[in-house]
Amino acid sequence: MPRHVDHDQRRADIIEAAKQILANGGPDGMTIRSVAKRLGGSITLVTHYYPTRPELMRAVVAEMNESYDTELADLEAGADAHGRLYILLEWMLPLTELEWVNESSRIQLLGRRGQDPSVEEFADAMDARMRDLLRQHLEPLVPKDRVEGYVDLLRVTTNGIVLSAVEHHDDWPAKRQLRVLEAALTAFGLK
Repeated sequence: MPRHVDHDQRRADIIEAAKQILANGGPDGMTIRSVAKRLGGSITLVTHYYPTRPELMRAVVAEMNESYDTELADLEAGADAHGRLYILLEWMLPLTELEWVNESSRIQLLGRRGQDPSVEEFADAMDARMRDLLRQHLEPLVPKDRVEGYVDLLRVTTNGIVLSAVEHHDDWPAKRQLRVLEAALTAFGLK
């Protein structure tokens, strides 16, 4: 009798393994073979769901983008406009080990811009989504003619904190990231 396989869980496991490999070995290290090896199975374990590396890469990108809306809505429930902005900005930072892995993967992917169409799609979609979220959160807090300037300030600020935390993991624990975020919000008059 065939063994029951939870296909949704299997896809999730494959994507998580691919993200781990991306974070530690970069895009060149993420192959179907390396993902299968990390999962302790044969190549067909992966190719059954993602027949090619570009399809696997697109799945990783899609999963990263899709998980954002659900997470953020849960976190922001019941918060006022200032609280929602702070929650968004905090959410954009790699404050936990898993978030650090995800951000490391994203940065590794961005290094492949221009070389892989799925990465280009991901980078463009990610930036547009983050800017749109910032815009939505800033509109109730700042004059309309200043929203785009604040979007730029906060996007650069969070990107800088993320990059510092990924490049110098041990030097940028959650407490330091949050201190810098607080200082930036105070300096920008958003506290």
